[in-house]
Amino acid sequence: MNNSTDISHLEQLIDEWQDSLYALAFFRIGDEGAAQDVVQEAFIRYYREQQRTTIVNAKAWLYRTTLNLAIDHLRRRPPIRAVPLAAALGKADDEQHALHEEFLRLEQLLAPLPANQAAVVRLHFTDDLSMSEIAEILCLPRDTVKSRYRYAMEKLRKIMNRKPNQ
Repeated sequence: MNNSTDISHLEQLIDEWQDSLYALAFFRIGDEGAAQDVVQEAFIRYYREQQRTTIVNAKAWLYRTTLNLAIDHLRRRPPIRAVPLAAALGKADDEQHALHEEFLRLEQLLAPLPANQAAVVRLHFTDDLSMSEIAEILCLPRDTVKSRYRYAMEKLRKIMNRKPNQ
């Protein structure tokens, strides 16, 4: 591929996957700006990598890279659990506030799960990915992904069926 073809291909990928990758990063990090930075870095890395090698499945590569960058971000800095500054100042629109509230609910629900099970649940529900797609993104066998999902759902059912005094 020549440089203009590479840029055109990258623009197509950005148009197609930017929103989904942002949701993946946001629901992992909980910070809008950091999620945007992670997605931008994933696309930059994709562009550089495609210069050196052939990427067979762009979607899986971008998801895996975005997820890894989000995890790296969380390792460097704990996730932000407060209301976004715009909301604190009363300037957030309803959509931003609702998205942040959804993030908080999801994190609270998934907190008791092991990280590897929570990751599968996030990818399945927030990104609407199939077990095969998740397996490719996480570089795991499909059966491992399915069992992590099943164990996670069993734990969540038990948690939700507990009485308040238990």
